[in-house]
Amino acid sequence: MAFDGIVLSRVTNQLSELLTTGRISKIYNISRYELLMTVRAHNTNHKLLISIHPMYARIQITHLNYPTPEMPNALTMLLRKHMDGAFIEKIEQIGLDRIVKMTIKGRNEFKDLVTYYIYIEIMGKHSNFVLTYEDGKIIECLKRVSPSESTRILQPGIYYELPPLIPKKNPFTSYYTPSDNLVKVYEGFSKDLSNEMLYRIEAHQMFDTVMSEIAQSNHLYISTYKDKEYYHVIPLTHLGTDYKEYELFDGLDAYYDSKDTKDRIKQQTNDLARFIRKEYDKNVNKLNKLEKTLFDSQNSDDYRIKGDLLYASLPLIKKGMTSITVDNYYDGTKMTIALDERFDGKTNANRYYNKYQKAKNSLKVLKEQIALTKEEIDYFDSLNTLIENANYYDAMEIKEELENLGYLRKKGKEKIRKKKGEPHYQTFRTKDDIIIYVGKNNLQNDYVTFKKARKTDYWFHVKDMPGSHVIVHSDALDEYTIRLAAKIAAYYSKGKNSSSVPVNYCQVKSLKKPTGNKPGLVLLGHYKTIYMDPDDTFFNEIEKG
Repeated sequence: MAFDGIVLSRVTNQLSELLTTGRISKIYNISRYELLMTVRAHNTNHKLLISIHPMYARIQITHLNYPTPEMPNALTMLLRKHMDGAFIEKIEQIGLDRIVKMTIKGRNEFKDLVTYYIYIEIMGKHSNFVLTYEDGKIIECLKRVSPSESTRILQPGIYYELPPLIPKKNPFTSYYTPSDNLVKVYEGFSKDLSNEMLYRIEAHQMFDTVMSEIAQSNHLYISTYKDKEYYHVIPLTHLGTDYKEYELFDGLDAYYDSKDTKDRIKQQTNDLARFIRKEYDKNVNKLNKLEKTLFDSQNSDDYRIKGDLLYASLPLIKKGMTSITVDNYYDGTKMTIALDERFDGKTNANRYYNKYQKAKNSLKVLKEQIALTKEEIDYFDSLNTLIENANYYDAMEIKEELENLGYLRKKGKEKIRKKKGEPHYQTFRTKDDIIIYVGKNNLQNDYVTFKKARKTDYWFHVKDMPGSHVIVHSDALDEYTIRLAAKIAAYYSKGKNSSSVPVNYCQVKSLKKPTGNKPGLVLLGHYKTIYMDPDDTFFNEIEKG
């Protein structure tokens, strides 16, 4: 595990220096596994991120912007009750294990000064955040553990106990003990650090020298080996690859930013994605039923023929008959016609004529309904594609769009705009200093195409499938820019995992917005088409604006 006890020792050291005596405020439960709070210390606001994610558990100060829920949940309200306004008295690590203990002092509902303890356990799938009273009685856990799950119970009302710890040597105060796996010998060591230490010792570096380097490090070194990233507070030279050096918390931001973003967004937008998928499936089923009804209605001449044949055979039909076989003078065959035994021949014939007329009248309505249902399928199919590439703000704008169209009930105004009237579209800058705008939902697509773009800018979009509108802010394009923009359009589309995806492009002045249609739709005039294989290599050629 990258975030081992040694890394945590350096993190704890910096947290202690920066946050001790700091005041806690603005506590948010930003996902199932994450807490974000502001700590005001030494005249500076710090954003403290605590994650108990099974894969990305950590504690750090972050400089990234995380979307926060508009309404606090029950857990957030409870934590705010006890922690909001409290001061951090002490931050310490339990030995060199992956457990941080924070001592905080705050006021209870009677304004009495109270001491609380926070335990952050960074232990893979067993990671947890536990808030206790001074006597160790648990107030709340981010992840409750019942007796059926473990012998170590973590629930409100239970007294907190540290997990069983295996006695090992402290590498900062002990001499070197030869071993082929230092994880078994020293506290805080991970497999990566063990391999690095053994590699350096083999290269005639002293154990104490390397530990001294670790003890003085306030940096993070990220190496890429076989398409996988590794990090530690010293360079992992045993990997034999180049590395990037960061300030400690900047390095943690750089490493984890892209890794846990998708998981967080999925948690935050899961209900919306499920609604979109449900609406899509509902309309697909509706279309199947409508097309079956249309098929039956298009064969309505059979009802008229039966009515004609019954009229021609009225003398042969008596009440009580359930069927009659007559000569079909239309094709010279015999036809057996079902009858309602309650009625005479004339009434039975009229019933067939009524069915014929009803089916004939329904054809127009059915065709209209089928066309509308196909539009709904296309619309929700496009939303399915857009939600896959959406960040939190993109998803909230999709929700806003669905509310405006009446698919969802509005629950109050959500503040999701960067500035008034402007959605959160993506901006890129090419190596030739050309600006590219990418809409990642229909509101953004309409905005970048019909409000942000100039008439002489170029518009790109995949052909005949859902995707993003890509606007190239330039009057003239060379082949490189055309291929780059087309690759972006293919990547942000339903054809992302396909090959040879057709992408249409033209100047914005060739586009028209159809009146009365849903957001995101355009009509093309003169355009060209280029075929691209989508991949994410274009990210290496552009910068985010």
